[in-house]
Amino acid sequence: MPRVLEQWLCSGGDERSVLGADGLNKYGGSVYPRPGVGFGSCTSSTISPRGWTAARSALEAFQWRAVADGEPATADALGRWIRDGLLDLMELRNIQGLRVVLTPSGTDAESVALGIAGWGHRRPLVNIVVGAREVGSGSVLAAGARYFSRRLPSGRSAEPGAALDADLAGRTTVHEIKIRGDSAAERAPDDLDADILDRVRAGLARGAKVVVHVVAHSKTGVHAPRLETLNALIDRHGGDLIPIIDAAQGRFSRRGLRDYLMRGCMVILTGSKFYGGPPFSGCLLIPAQRLPEDQTHLRFPAGFSAYLTPAQLPEDWTQARAALAPAVNLGLLLRWEAALAEMRAYYATPPLARYRVLRFFESQAPAILGRSTLLEPINVPTPLYDDASERLLESKTTVFSFRVKACGVHAHQLEKPDLERWLRWMNRDISGFAKAGESPAVVAAARVCFQLGQSVHVGRHDHVIRVAIGGVLIADIAADAALGADLDARLAWLAAKLEQTRLKLEFIAAHEAALLAREV
Repeated sequence: MPRVLEQWLCSGGDERSVLGADGLNKYGGSVYPRPGVGFGSCTSSTISPRGWTAARSALEAFQWRAVADGEPATADALGRWIRDGLLDLMELRNIQGLRVVLTPSGTDAESVALGIAGWGHRRPLVNIVVGAREVGSGSVLAAGARYFSRRLPSGRSAEPGAALDADLAGRTTVHEIKIRGDSAAERAPDDLDADILDRVRAGLARGAKVVVHVVAHSKTGVHAPRLETLNALIDRHGGDLIPIIDAAQGRFSRRGLRDYLMRGCMVILTGSKFYGGPPFSGCLLIPAQRLPEDQTHLRFPAGFSAYLTPAQLPEDWTQARAALAPAVNLGLLLRWEAALAEMRAYYATPPLARYRVLRFFESQAPAILGRSTLLEPINVPTPLYDDASERLLESKTTVFSFRVKACGVHAHQLEKPDLERWLRWMNRDISGFAKAGESPAVVAAARVCFQLGQSVHVGRHDHVIRVAIGGVLIADIAADAALGADLDARLAWLAAKLEQTRLKLEFIAAHEAALLAREV
């Protein structure tokens, strides 16, 4: 059993939460506050001092109350507190019948959503997953009621691809819809939407219920399908079509979130990407249209105990809670407490300050990083300024993706193994590799630890790295006097860190042979 907070924060998840010898997970994140600059919120973030303090306080309160009330009852109270807090922060409290299920990650929420789609009938299910490559590597398996990792949140192990529940997996057919062609260019919206419509018609023709995913910001910022296509499907097919908004990135407007919950869309959220909570913390928002009036008799198949514990479910889902193993996923609850602290800080930041930081990043990140001959941007959208053109869940670009080229006469585009090494080096102090006479500004940049977003496969041979801004950094730039005396000074600090990101990438290119020789 974990004894210290950082051990708890790594518990109750899958192998993505395991820390290496350097104290970091596979994405370069730490569950203990660590000096550095977080440009990796599109993947994972290192816990901030604010999140750490919130999780520590929650752990102390849990341990104290559990002595008197027992761990299950204390976990139930904490789970209720988290669900209520999330609804308040998202301004969703007055949506009648809206339910929240906490999940160890956004990927796990895929299986929970499928379980709900399969309740109360024996019809086949067709699950249309849009942009699976840019949503998450395990999404397709999870969307088919199959295990996607060997290590399970329950502590057990499983074979990836094996059925989470044989009946549900047997009834489900998963279709992947690509959002890019082999060249990494986005597919034309008409072509992509037509592909989805064909799959929907084919599924309905064989008597299936059809689940359609909407990607509200993929790993590289893509939104698909178009909203008018989704709205037409909802209006035309009613209860035979089950829409799911994948907003796991957390890059959304609360107004857009509310609108689509009111339309009957289930929504997958996380507190551990844009909002900057420690990885991983997910949830599924379920509107009343997707649930029976009497929910006391709902229950999940036994295999869902791999991902769910009673405290993660609404308290009046009595049979569903009773059917699960009587366990407590305290690690998940503590991660959500940290995430809620970050969300409160973000939404407490004055809207005009948030807007200025977002617009500054949107204009300066591609401009500053684009000065490097090593970096080739993809998908740099035109900023949107009017309300009428607002995308489903965001109108500002907060993630930028770049191909990376090697230096030298035989320069070539770097592929995944190289990019993963570069990302590790970006997240370490490598100033010791500087040569005599090297620019002090370059050496200073090499000293800073930058956590960037993981590499993403976007075309047949294309992989990109990503630079993102998230809620923690936005809140800090808006208010932290340690970064500058006023907002203008703090925006200048952000520009300087983007410039250092560029310099450090170029430093790695110039010193790659030495870095490889030492395998830093």
